[in-house]
Amino acid sequence: MKIGDLSVDRPVLMTVVLLVFIIFGALSFSGLKSNLMPDVKIPYVTIQTVYPGATPKEVETLVTDKIEDVISTIEGIKTISSYSLDNVSITMIEFVLNKNIDFANQEVKDKVDQILNNLPDDADKPIVQKVDIRAQSVADIVLSGDIDPRDLYDLANNQVKDMLSQISGVANVEINGGQEREIRIILSNKTVYENMLSLPVLMQILGAQNMDIPGGTYEIGNQEYSVRLKGQYDYDSIRTIEETLIPTATGVKKLRELARVVDAGKKITQRSIFFDNNKKIVYDNAIRVGVIKSPDGNVVDVVDQVKERLPAIKASLPPGISIDIVRESAKFVKDTQDDTLSNIYLGILITAFVIFLFLRDWRSTLIAAITMPASIISAFLFYPMFGLDLNVLSLMGISVTIGVLVANSIVIIENIFRYKDMGYKTKDATKIGTNEVFVAVLASTLTNIVVFVPLATITSVPGQFLRALALSATFSTLFSLLYSFTLTPMLSSLLISDKEIKKGRLHILLDRIMDDFFINLFRKTIEPVLKTKRSAIIVVVSTIILFFVILFGLGSNLQFEFQPEMDNGRLAAKVELPPGYNLDATARIVDQIQNIIVKHPEVVNIVSDIGKSSSIDIGTNMAIINIQLVDKQFREISQSKLQSILNKEFASIGNAKISVSTGMGSDQNVSPIEFYIMGQNEYEVQKLADQVYDQLKDIPGLVNFDQSTRTGRPEMTIYPKRDVLGNIGLSVTELALSLRSSVEGMSSTKVRKEKDEFDITVIMDSSEINSPEKIKDLSIVTSAGTFRLGEIADIRFTPGPTRILHKDKFTSVQFSGAPAPGVPLGTITDAIQEKIDQVRFPMGYTFAWSGTSQMFQELMADIIFAFLLGIVLTYLLMCAILESFIEPIYIMFTIPLGLTGVIIASWLTGTNLGITSLMGVIMLTGIVVNNAILLIDFANQLVRQEAKHIRAALIESTVTKLKPIVMSNTALALSMIPMALGMGTSGAEMRAPLGIVSIGGIIASTILTLYFIPSIYYIFAREKHKVAEI
Repeated sequence: MKIGDLSVDRPVLMTVVLLVFIIFGALSFSGLKSNLMPDVKIPYVTIQTVYPGATPKEVETLVTDKIEDVISTIEGIKTISSYSLDNVSITMIEFVLNKNIDFANQEVKDKVDQILNNLPDDADKPIVQKVDIRAQSVADIVLSGDIDPRDLYDLANNQVKDMLSQISGVANVEINGGQEREIRIILSNKTVYENMLSLPVLMQILGAQNMDIPGGTYEIGNQEYSVRLKGQYDYDSIRTIEETLIPTATGVKKLRELARVVDAGKKITQRSIFFDNNKKIVYDNAIRVGVIKSPDGNVVDVVDQVKERLPAIKASLPPGISIDIVRESAKFVKDTQDDTLSNIYLGILITAFVIFLFLRDWRSTLIAAITMPASIISAFLFYPMFGLDLNVLSLMGISVTIGVLVANSIVIIENIFRYKDMGYKTKDATKIGTNEVFVAVLASTLTNIVVFVPLATITSVPGQFLRALALSATFSTLFSLLYSFTLTPMLSSLLISDKEIKKGRLHILLDRIMDDFFINLFRKTIEPVLKTKRSAIIVVVSTIILFFVILFGLGSNLQFEFQPEMDNGRLAAKVELPPGYNLDATARIVDQIQNIIVKHPEVVNIVSDIGKSSSIDIGTNMAIINIQLVDKQFREISQSKLQSILNKEFASIGNAKISVSTGMGSDQNVSPIEFYIMGQNEYEVQKLADQVYDQLKDIPGLVNFDQSTRTGRPEMTIYPKRDVLGNIGLSVTELALSLRSSVEGMSSTKVRKEKDEFDITVIMDSSEINSPEKIKDLSIVTSAGTFRLGEIADIRFTPGPTRILHKDKFTSVQFSGAPAPGVPLGTITDAIQEKIDQVRFPMGYTFAWSGTSQMFQELMADIIFAFLLGIVLTYLLMCAILESFIEPIYIMFTIPLGLTGVIIASWLTGTNLGITSLMGVIMLTGIVVNNAILLIDFANQLVRQEAKHIRAALIESTVTKLKPIVMSNTALALSMIPMALGMGTSGAEMRAPLGIVSIGGIIASTILTLYFIPSIYYIFAREKHKVAEI
């Protein structure tokens, strides 16, 4: 029994089966997590090695190179990026997407363990960990108050962080600003000299005097007792530390006689400033607390829980301490989803109206309309199985299929009514009408699905974004096919009456417009086209010429981009001052920048992190200023327009490099345009980099263009006199420790306070090390006596690089930039590539795209691959269904017909082709062939079953199927109008291009197909005895 007959004969059984899909689909929907974009998991492992006191060049040679050599043999590595900075080496390993991150992490650990003995003795053990590079703060909280910054930090670290970390879905809580507490042992150079006090020895003594240790157990009778030495310093009793006995050359003395013991704070290298533009209040003593969700966390749920937990946190804080959420991502994510769902609801209503307009029957409209929400809800059943969540692209996949979901039902319902008008009973008309178009509906639906199959084979990062949209569209379409063959005939047999429906005046008027005018007018135009093969050839040739004119005329003006920029109300200004600027100097520049920003009424608040501009770019001369704007609907200017204005206004601030970009978080270190110049010799690489920079810096539309090379801050370099050191019995290590503890300070041990531990740091008084001359006079104690630093070492001032960058083991210079607002990414990358092609690279030196630019290149390659493979699969599918290798060729001509509409629509609206619009092009490959399938399939039936002449069969087929073709394509196009118009305030920039290209392609392919397909079919059809044998 055919599925349509089963649905008509056993409606209760079919209702139960379909309800199961709908119920479980609804349950799956309720458990889906919400994100802005698809959750693409990129396997990343980082290796961080701290090498105290080492310069970037020493870190590169002694640490980074060794790590790169050993890990490069691991299978599945895509890229290796290394940063050799002052005191630390950071290596980031990106693996191919199908690499198991846990296995990769263990392989990296095993490889690093092999070289531990080859690393410098005073380097810390490398820390290997897997990371989520997409992890960004979903909620930024500012803690402020007029209290000691150390107390404020303790509140943030102990109370606020702990309470936020308990929230389900939170992976980490970051703290920026404030001051960590420490106990400082501050000495004078005079005391060190007079007492021959070695600072490294002093640290050892303090460590030895600060210890708790179990002594074991003993027994008395049946009772066991434990023994413990309690010798740790107590934080609440600094006097205990002061009373520590220290042996010196002049006798044993108490520590307080040699140094000042101070409850102080660590050197502040980063701080946060919060500016509330509504209240016009600046909070200089502020801490930014960033809540980072786990990979499996739900953005909306996490932020909602943070908001719920905040009153309890505030109640636990001392009076005078304020805590507020200054920015969060959930609202934009929720608004984007709500707006996309609104587009879906409007699409359903518009489609239902179109159906009613054509069928003029509320029952038929109801039947077709029910299939849309039923298909959508059921599709959610597969989302968890394939790792999908609710995001912009997965919901857009549903939006673009609204018309497709109902198209199959429209074809079936229209055919049922055709047989009913011929005198058949409702049940008989339902069965015959459904079975007659079974092959055509199956073929047209499968062509919609098969174009998405190539996307499942794409392994690049852009391909994973495309996958979300493709799978959601596929699942909805599959269920629409199921419901069109089950729910539609079942309801048709139950709701459509056998009695002739009495027509009202509107019904009669619409019948006259459709049947007497529109269809008759079409008949009068199609008959001359198919009058002779010569006239058909003229139509075909004219259409082909039109296609090439549009392709090379308008198509050459189209621009390409990776993805449209969404206006999320956030800007980020990166600030970099010349090397050597301290935190206070940078703060003064930041204050000037903030004064410019707050003049704009669109600004809600500003959070500035001073001391870094990203997780890699760290220094007291850097800052990142995060700007929160009011919602888009309350602004007169767009986010990108304000970005341009601020970039121009900041040009007046001298001695500072400031670049404003759209940003989702302060740790965003990816620019839209990134590439590398790579080679073996650092001097040759830098020479090439300077040449490239000079050629590219004036490219129109390229802004914030920069290279990674930086001149280091002035450096006092100490070169030990090894012969002198040998004579006085002092090693280089001992000299280094004495120097570092004097200038920077070194932790000798820790003091405990409840669950917290604070460093006890030995350091010289700041007045003793505030000039080169005083550093030269530092006392270095040896077994042979006390010497001035200048006596045992040469001291020179040398500039040094702030960091050394490697890309895939090559010494590299990274370039970054962004297209100006309104300038497509593809325009800039093409211009850069053209300039780069003119540069002559020596053997062994090369250029490589990276970041978003690389993903853009991969996207274009993926789209071309998916498009071509989709065409091949569509052709093979139609060959299998139509049992012919020739007829599908005629149908495939509809694809370029659809492209003409895409080009015209994009040109008229100024739409750039990006990830969403190109996805629409792929989707059109499956949609536009449906009209041709209906026409050719029905023409074949007339020729074979009724022995009609091929010309007569084509005319009757085209005229008969005109109504369902126009109806389904009108419904499909109009259902995308809310998307194309950018209705809704959030995420409209992402949705609109998909709607625009889809509508253009559908309209063009529908009009041209009605004339082109019959013409080309007629030209190549073979005739025998006036009857075509195709």
